[in-house]
Amino acid sequence: MTRNQINKSRMFGTVDLVLDNHSTLFTTFVELNSAHQKLKDGQLLIGQYRQVQEADSSGLIKNKILLKSDVINAILKFSSALRAYATASKNAELKTKSHYVESELKKTPDPILFDIGVLLLGLANPVKTDLIKYAIVEADFTATSELLASFKLAYAQPRVATTKSKVSTGNISDVVKSLDKLLKEEIDELMLPFQFTQPDFYNAYRNARIIVNYSGRGKAKPDVPAEG
Repeated sequence: MTRNQINKSRMFGTVDLVLDNHSTLFTTFVELNSAHQKLKDGQLLIGQYRQVQEADSSGLIKNKILLKSDVINAILKFSSALRAYATASKNAELKTKSHYVESELKKTPDPILFDIGVLLLGLANPVKTDLIKYAIVEADFTATSELLASFKLAYAQPRVATTKSKVSTGNISDVVKSLDKLLKEEIDELMLPFQFTQPDFYNAYRNARIIVNYSGRGKAKPDVPAEG
């Protein structure tokens, strides 16, 4: 949330509290009760969107880094076995296709790294029995397949989290605008009669409608209409 949105959100909460504390004064005022509920619903939405926006994706990134290291190690293991087998069987094409080095793999984008892992599994599968001699057993095929599946999911998750955060940022902006409109065009107008019948309530409402600037520069101009 932006600083302005945070300040407005605090104001919405203060207005809600004032209305709650004086709710007995407008129990039969259907329109004001309805508008008050809309204010509550909007604040709930802001809270939900903010949770998504501020979700910490660092854990996802850390998990992806660890998985990437494991994937590189698995690729190097299969690469070494295939190159040894290709050398022994004088298969120059296979030797070229299976030649990967760690320094290059570390610079390789995640989706391409995933494709390399799949490629090596595909090259190794037809000569699975022969690779036992070069320290590749059935368990390595199973473990590497599962590892690649986990890695593919992991490198997609941070992008999904970022996308959700951007969507939530837009949603918060929309809700703040709608609550601004609700206050200015409905609740402010519905509150006007209380300046004569319940002046303490009305003054508390007017004070609540002041947007406090939490940047340290004092208070903004009261966001309420002048008394008629």
